Amino acid sequence: MPRRVKCDELRPRCATCSKSDRECMYAPATDSPADPKPSASDSARTSTPPLQDDALATSSSPSVAKKSVTADIDPQLFVNSPELLFDSPLTNVASVPSPNSAPLEWYDLLAEDAINNIDKYNLNLDIDRTCLSRRQSPVPEEETIDPVLDPSGQDRDVINSSDEQWNCPENIHLTNDQLVLFQHYISVVGPILDLYDSSKQLTTTLPRMAVRNVGVLKSLLAVAARHLALISEPQIHQLNLGEQIGRLESNASDANSFQNSLLQVATQYYYETLQYLSQNLLYPSYSKSREIIATALLISTYEMFDASGQYSNGAWERHLRGIFWIQRSQNNNGESHDPLRRAAWWCWIRQDTWVAFREGRRVLTIWRPTKRLMDLNANELCLRILYICGRCVDFAANERKYDMITRIDQGSKLLQALEDWHHALPSSFQPIYKVQLPEPGNLFAPIWIHPPSHAAAVQTFHFARIIVLINQPSMGGMEDFRARQRFLDESVETVCGMAMMSQEKDLASAFADFQALYAGKPHVSLIYYISRH
Repeated sequence: MPRRVKCDELRPRCATCSKSDRECMYAPATDSPADPKPSASDSARTSTPPLQDDALATSSSPSVAKKSVTADIDPQLFVNSPELLFDSPLTNVASVPSPNSAPLEWYDLLAEDAINNIDKYNLNLDIDRTCLSRRQSPVPEEETIDPVLDPSGQDRDVINSSDEQWNCPENIHLTNDQLVLFQHYISVVGPILDLYDSSKQLTTTLPRMAVRNVGVLKSLLAVAARHLALISEPQIHQLNLGEQIGRLESNASDANSFQNSLLQVATQYYYETLQYLSQNLLYPSYSKSREIIATALLISTYEMFDASGQYSNGAWERHLRGIFWIQRSQNNNGESHDPLRRAAWWCWIRQDTWVAFREGRRVLTIWRPTKRLMDLNANELCLRILYICGRCVDFAANERKYDMITRIDQGSKLLQALEDWHHALPSSFQPIYKVQLPEPGNLFAPIWIHPPSHAAAVQTFHFARIIVLINQPSMGGMEDFRARQRFLDESVETVCGMAMMSQEKDLASAFADFQALYAGKPHVSLIYYISRH
């Protein structure tokens, strides 16, 4: 791998680095080749000091302990390393619709499945199926500037969208039943979506948008009703939803009819959302708005909750690529200036990473962070681990395409990135309660990390580390095997210990716990078997 061409140290940016679009890295006063000064980056290119034994028991991983990315290598070569890119075939420029057509292509995916379900299941909906077809544009199509070339367009959308004719000038009146669903979204569903994001945009900003936009409102109500249909009767009491649910249950004869009623309501709102999209997608301003991003995310969330439902047929998984098209057409990413677009991007990437892991495919994004790891605050670190986790899922999908040496090297780089992320964590990510030894009859000791966003980030760290350790080949013999088993044990013990401490009312954290437990399930089963024999 070629070495970095040295900066000529002109400020604020030298000519050499400007040409190659690199960050200047000024040499220390004594430039000794035997003792180069390390640099830091978003994926943690330098080796970290040995981690101390802490409550999470996350010392350096086996491959990392032997080898780390050296400090004198051009950091851009590591960032652009082809084996670590999200290079899914579905993200190739040639296969991505143009900015103008991306929302329409996404809608076609939705409408085709929706119309097929009406025919296949004879759905009794108060809607005309012909209204799901795209209508003619109500306004002339305008010339669209590539959002990559005009990033300032996002700021204009934030200011102007409230005045658009596809928004209501006054708040939309909510019926009593709609108010119950609206409150359920804000109190239960929103915190699930905002788990990693301290700005809570999807719990605060999005509902205010919903009372001015019919599409956002209908999709929000669909999500709330579909989630409510998943909640069992004991959970309803644990969440103190009895009084609210009682208002919805008044016309239901039993629990089953109540659940069926909610499913019918959710499906109706879902189809009404599609009807709204068919009428408004051809407004050029709407197809580039925050409202369509919010609606697309809510539709995807509805389909996530409905993934095991009778009418799903894998719709959630198929439609995620359409949201990727819209995100890319608007140049949205994890560092977007608009906080709502940024929050929606991170929530979407959580969904796509999980689906990619389950399907054994790569994650649908081409974006890479620009902020260095050392420059992130605690809340940004919670989001960064989602990106690193996506790369680990990508590695699990890609690793069989490379020879063993390359695969080992890829895994080592990812393990190093994970360890460097963990080393950068402030004390707020440490447990506030931890039992040293499991109680009699239990395999694991409880661990409690607060706040929930930090706990979820730590769970995601171990989820990602388990994925890499399971998929990375080894040529280190028995010593390396034992080290790998030790790190797997540590991650599984942390994942299970944290899952034991999840509060009964904390449905948001349960999502992160479940995903981490799913990844560690084979290892947990082995531990259980050994403990019983």
